[in-house]
Amino acid sequence: MNEYLNIGKEIIRKLKNSGYESYFVGGFVRDKILGIKSNDIDITTSATPSEVETLFDNVKNTGKKFGGVTVIIDEFKYEVTTFRLEGTYHLHRYPNEVVYSKNIVEDLKRRDFTINALIMDENEKIYDYFNGLEDIDKKVIRTINDPLERFNEDALRILRAFKFASKLGFKIDKNTLEAIKSLKKLVKTVSIERVMIELDKIMQGDNQKLALKYIIESGVSKELYGIHKGLKYVSEIKDFVYPLEMFIIAFILEDISDKWRFSNNNMRLIMQVINLHEVTKEDEFNKFIIFSYKLDACLLTNRINVLMGYKDQKDDIMKMYDEMPVMDVCDLKFKGQNILALTTLTNRRAIGLVLDDLLYNVIMGIMPNEYNVLKEFSLKRIAELQKEMGDTDE
Repeated sequence: MNEYLNIGKEIIRKLKNSGYESYFVGGFVRDKILGIKSNDIDITTSATPSEVETLFDNVKNTGKKFGGVTVIIDEFKYEVTTFRLEGTYHLHRYPNEVVYSKNIVEDLKRRDFTINALIMDENEKIYDYFNGLEDIDKKVIRTINDPLERFNEDALRILRAFKFASKLGFKIDKNTLEAIKSLKKLVKTVSIERVMIELDKIMQGDNQKLALKYIIESGVSKELYGIHKGLKYVSEIKDFVYPLEMFIIAFILEDISDKWRFSNNNMRLIMQVINLHEVTKEDEFNKFIIFSYKLDACLLTNRINVLMGYKDQKDDIMKMYDEMPVMDVCDLKFKGQNILALTTLTNRRAIGLVLDDLLYNVIMGIMPNEYNVLKEFSLKRIAELQKEMGDTDE
C-alpha cells in the first residue's frame, strides 16, 4: 500500500513540477480518512489527457474521450482525469460533451456525493469544498448541491448511494433519500449489466441490511424487474446473503424476468437450485439426488432452504457424499461395453436405461458395486426391455 501511494505522490509531483495542478481524489481519499484499505487510486489534474501522455512512459487510453487515461508504473495503475466542467447529460447517464476546466472546484461540484469530493495533495493535506469531512464525521451520504439535479444527470448515482450505505454503514441524508424516492423510476434507464454490478457490490457490503432497507423504503426495489419480494425477504432475516443467493430467493418468490443477464453457467445453476429447492425443502436429500445434481448445487440448495426457514441438511449431505459408492457411470463394475459384449442389445436408449437402473441401485445401496451382481441384474433387465420393446436395433 505504501509503495502504491508513494508512486501516486510522485505522479502528482511530476504533474505539478510541469506546471499543472494535481490531487488524489474521490474514494481513495475518503477511504484513507476512514482507515479503509484501498487499491484504487484516482488522480485529478488540470493537465489534458494528451499532456499527461507526454509526461509518462506508459499511458493507456482507457477513457480519453471522457478526459481520463491510465498511468501505469511498475505493477500499479492510476486513473488520471482532467478537471471537467459540469455539463448536460444524455439519457440520465452520459455527459453530452466533455469540457475541460482549469478550476478544481468546478470539477468537484459535478461529482456525486460530498464524501467523494475530497481531494488530497502529495503531502496528504486534505481540501474540502463541500463539507465532505463533516459528512464523514456524521456518517452521512449527501449529494453535492441539489440531489434532484445530481440523480437526473446520472441515475446510476441512485444505486451508488445504496452501495456506499452498504460499504460504509452511513445513513442517507433525508433530502437525498427523498430525491431518490421521487426519481426511483430512473434506475430503469441504467443498463441491466450495470445494475447487476452495483447490486453485487451492495450485497457484498458489511452493512447489507441497511442498504436493503433504503432500497425498499425508497421504492427502488419495485423498479428492479421482479426482485422486490426477494430483496424484502433478505432484508428481514439476520443472515448475510450473497448476491447469487439473493437472486435465487427472489426468483423462487417471483417469476424470473428475462431482463436479468447471467452467464450460462450461473443460469444453469440457478435453475438447478430452484428445481431442487422444490424437491428438498420439505423432504430429504438422498445419494441419488447428490449424484445427479452434484455437491455444489446441493449445498447451495440446502443453504437456500435454510435461509427460507427449512431444515438444515448440510451434515447429512456431506456424509452421503463421503459414502458415495460411485461418482460417475464409469465407476460401475459392469459397464456399457460389457452389455455390448455379452448381449445382442445395441439400442443406445435401452442401454442407457439399464445403466441408469444400475446407477440408482448402486448409489442407493440396493445392490453392491460388484461385477457379477450387476451382470445378473443387467441381463434380466435387458431381457425385460427386449420383450417390451420388440425391435431393439438402432
